[in-house]
Amino acid sequence: FLTQSKGGDLFISLSLAVAGRTAGGPAKVAVISSGLFGTISGSAVANVLGTGSFTIPMMKRIGYPANYAGAVEACASTGGQIMPPVMGATAFLIAEFLGISYWSVCVAAIIPAILYYISVFMMVHFEARKLGLKPMAESEIPKFRNVLPRGYTVISLALMILLFALGYSVVLACLAGITSIILVSFINRDTRMSPQD
Repeated sequence: FLTQSKGGDLFISLSLAVAGRTAGGPAKVAVISSGLFGTISGSAVANVLGTGSFTIPMMKRIGYPANYAGAVEACASTGGQIMPPVMGATAFLIAEFLGISYWSVCVAAIIPAILYYISVFMMVHFEARKLGLKPMAESEIPKFRNVLPRGYTVISLALMILLFALGYSVVLACLAGITSIILVSFINRDTRMSPQD
């Protein structure tokens, strides 16, 4: 639903606006967008599909070796499994076995997840410096003022986090998130979902 409403594009555009002007920008975009995508998907495979199909060709285009570009995306996407609030299936098992709430698992995972992404980000930064890679072309980088108005597409994610925090079940939180993304997609003609999609 987020892909159909172009909510996933927001993560890529926001990442481009943040890191596109730095050395080795596309690899940093891969890390940031995978971290953002990880907040809504606990699947590394879905994360690679959602972000890697865009970031891997960009990394190769500015000079990263193909195997390194794939490795960066794989590492960044794998971290999505520990990125709250929607984590991998293991988080549900941890909550069940320990007899604690899913929200408690999410809170405990925040700092390790952020540290993981900082370390991957620093790795690609130093590799870009070592290889002497340049920033992306200015024409490929969106402006913040054009990206931020589309931020309404993450309302569903904010709603899910709120419902998790209030102690509602995962099923109810996800159902509310799906319903809200369908409704907010009608705010803009470009994001509107229709039966033909």
